Amino acid sequence: MHQLILNDVLPPALLEQVRKVLASAHFNDGKDSATGLARAAKHNLQLPQQEHAALLDAIAQRLFELPELQAFAMPLHVGRPLINRFEPGMAYGLHSDSAYLNGVRGDVAYTLFLEDPASYEGGELQILSRGQTYQFKLSAGSLLLYPCGDLHQVLPVTRGVRHAAVGWIQSQIRDADQRELIAKLKAVPLYIGQEERYRDLAIQTNECIQRLIRMWGN
Repeated sequence: MHQLILNDVLPPALLEQVRKVLASAHFNDGKDSATGLARAAKHNLQLPQQEHAALLDAIAQRLFELPELQAFAMPLHVGRPLINRFEPGMAYGLHSDSAYLNGVRGDVAYTLFLEDPASYEGGELQILSRGQTYQFKLSAGSLLLYPCGDLHQVLPVTRGVRHAAVGWIQSQIRDADQRELIAKLKAVPLYIGQEERYRDLAIQTNECIQRLIRMWGN
């Protein structure tokens, strides 16, 4: 599975700070940050990044520190997020993310949901991956990670307002399949390494993991 959901990733104080900003801030046209075909597909509003840089950087730093994100994405860099606003009638049609965003290669995309899903209708994040369609509408403070190369869209909001922070991660490992294999292997020494009889096996497994990272890393 190339997708990962993490719940309650923001401390309550930071989530409350985000909500206060969302309640009073001015939002720009979301097309301002879109390029190519994505520009025509994007119909939403966006919190000005420079104006709220400190808050957005605090979100990125919090995500970078999550052990589960470290294991899954193996990040070199967690990009400063954009906070998007979708009002009734707004949507973001099917598109793919740019390979490089602000000079950083996008390997893993993230969406941090910021609203109670019962407070709005529509607005599901739909991802097309390996011939399957996945749909997500998560609770406030929940994070979704998925490969940047997957086609995706935000379905039209029909009631209420949808806010979400989106961003991109450059990984130590470019390929999603290779990241998944390493993440799964990392769990082995964590569990068996606690027992003395498996200590040598845990050491050898960790050796294999480090060799794979050297082989596949960039």
